[in-house]
Amino acid sequence: MGRLIPEPVITKPGKIPFTREQLKKTFLDHDANKDGKLSFDELKSAFKYLKSRFPSIRTELAFHKCDKDESGSIDYGNEMDSLVDYAEKCGFTIT
Repeated sequence: MGRLIPEPVITKPGKIPFTREQLKKTFLDHDANKDGKLSFDELKSAFKYLKSRFPSIRTELAFHKCDKDESGSIDYGNEMDSLVDYAEKCGFTIT
């Protein structure tokens, strides 16, 4: 009879970070009116989905950093890339 090797016991699942692609898809999915940009409320909804502890504050900070033309929305393209960079640095994880 061979020697039995016990299976490792995982007591707490590891945290897996969202990929850039997953973050971008999340933001695109929250463009409720499909106008090609994210309003404050749409972005706040996305941060709630990502389980941000303070989605309103997170949204304010994201707009300050990413709304380069100060239009009041995050446009697809460079502003979206900047938003994904920002969200990636926030460390959102899949739970």
